[in-house]
This record gives sequence, C-alpha cells and structure tokens, in this order.
Amino acid sequence: MELLLEPDAGLDLATGILDEARRRGATHVHVEPAGEGTQVRLRIAGQLVELLRVPGRIELDGADTGVDTARFGDRIVFHLPPPATRHGELEALGMAPALVRTLDPILARGNGLVLVAGPPGSGRTTTLRTLLRQLDDGTRNLLAVETAADLRDALRQDADAILIGAIADRETAQLAIQAVEAGHLVLAGIDAGDSIAAIQQMRALRIEPFQLASTLRAVIAQRLVRHLCRHCRRPVQAQGSVSALLGFDPGTIVYAPMGCERCDEGFSGRIAVFEAIRGDAPMRRLINDGGDGSIIARHAFLNAPNLGSAARAMVREGLTTPEEAVRVSKG
Repeated sequence: MELLLEPDAGLDLATGILDEARRRGATHVHVEPAGEGTQVRLRIAGQLVELLRVPGRIELDGADTGVDTARFGDRIVFHLPPPATRHGELEALGMAPALVRTLDPILARGNGLVLVAGPPGSGRTTTLRTLLRQLDDGTRNLLAVETAADLRDALRQDADAILIGAIADRETAQLAIQAVEAGHLVLAGIDAGDSIAAIQQMRALRIEPFQLASTLRAVIAQRLVRHLCRHCRRPVQAQGSVSALLGFDPGTIVYAPMGCERCDEGFSGRIAVFEAIRGDAPMRRLINDGGDGSIIARHAFLNAPNLGSAARAMVREGLTTPEEAVRVSKG
C-alpha cells in the first residue's frame, strides 16, 4: 500500500507516518537508515513490516509528535500507546480492573444512585465525568447539573442519566432520590472522606433508610496520590516506621523517586486510589436496618480493598511511595 505524505516539514511527515501506524494497529514505528535512503517499519502483532522506503534522509529532528520517542544515533523508535477504550479511561485514573468490572453492570442497568465520595481536590469530578462518558453511546440523553434548580429542569428533559456535581444539602439529596425512583441513573458527588462516611452523610441529610437502601447501587470513594515516574523510579527495601504502619515485612521491595528529564523530581502527575461499596442485597438490608459504619464496612470490605489496602497495593506495584500510602490510610 502506498502512503501519501508531504515531506515538506518534519512534523507533517512524522504525523503522516504515525497516523498510518495507528490505523494499522502498530505498537512501534522504526525509522532507520537503509543504504542511501531511509526505511520506515511498523511493529504489528509482534512483527516488523515495512511501511515505506525513501531514497534520501528523512529529517525529523525537532518534530514534536506527542508520543514517547527513543533515539539511537540515526535511528528513531516511536512508542505508540494502545488506543483509548472506555474501560481504559477508567483504569487510567487508577481504577483497578476488578472495580471497573463491578461497575459495568451497575451502569448498564440504567437506573439507581452511584455516589462518588472524596474531599475537595480528590479528583471526584473527573471520575464522575468519566463515568458519564461510559454511557455516551449515542442512545442516551445525558445531563450534568450543579444545583437543585438545575436538577428539577433535568427531570423534565427526559434524561436517561444525570450527573450531579455535589449533593450538599437535603433538597438536592431528596431530588436525587426522586430521580432514581422515577427510573433515572444518577451519578452524584458527595463531600465525604470515604464510602462509609458518604452513606452517613446521606443519613445526616435525612434520607429515609428504606429509600437509600432501595436506590443505592454503589458508593465509590477516592483520594489522589503522587504517581511515581516509571522511567526513573528505583527499587528499595521497605524499612522504618512508614513500612510498619503499612504492615510491610522488613525487606519488602518498594519504589522510591529519583528524578529524570521526563518527570518532576521523580513523580509524573497524580493517580487516584479507589474503594467501593456495592449495593447488593446484604448491604441493602444493613442500610435499611440502620447498621452502623463498622458493620457496613465489615461486609463491604470483606473481599474488596478499602482505601488503605488499595494504596498499599499501589505501593507494591511501584505506582506510588509508602509515604503517600500512609497519608491516604490516615485519612
């Protein structure tokens, strides 16, 4: 297949090559000298295949392609990330695949209340909007609102799913419950330290236990931690009081920041730590019967991680540091 390119500028040429590579599902692009010219090859399904051969030098110096690039003398390798998927978008926030699979049927069901809890600055708005995008397949009417007045208007607009930025008062909480009872899916933020506190906050807003129990499908809670740079992090042995607080054995391998040209003193942005409570039948009974937080937590986290254990798992995976996990664990 012939690739039509305009070789007037390095960026235009690089963009054309990368666009074709993505179209063909390549993971890497190799640009390297070949005799008197330059060869471009794509790695597709593990094999290198030639894309084009140019009888001359391809000048790509200074072209900002927006993808990871490795240079070895006259050779250049572009590393293409996998195409974004809706699940990939959630996992990119830090959500574990098991939690994504738990949320799938809840979102597909199309009605119920999903709370996303966290203090200001925890990234909960980003998670809410990402969840809403999971539903955007062109067949649903999706609305986002901030106030009780906006929510009333949304209920008159035949919405399938409604995002509420924050449930901050009793009126908004009641309208959210009414929206669910009318058959809508409601995704709502709530200012609470964890998922148990989110349930307690809905109780404090005087939502009847039977209403909360019958409408609640899931509570997600999250915090942000600093994300270790994957290029320069270094393995070290866990030690000291921090490791003891996390329950790590002496000598457990964790990772520490170093710092390189690709990061900010060893860190590359932030990533979210999540916990979730699923509104299954036993949970509905506990909420309806007014079970206290410790009883609810015992059931919710019997086979699923809470914020603290999720943060510890991220430390073991080299995604963040023990110090960040301790901060999350302390609330």
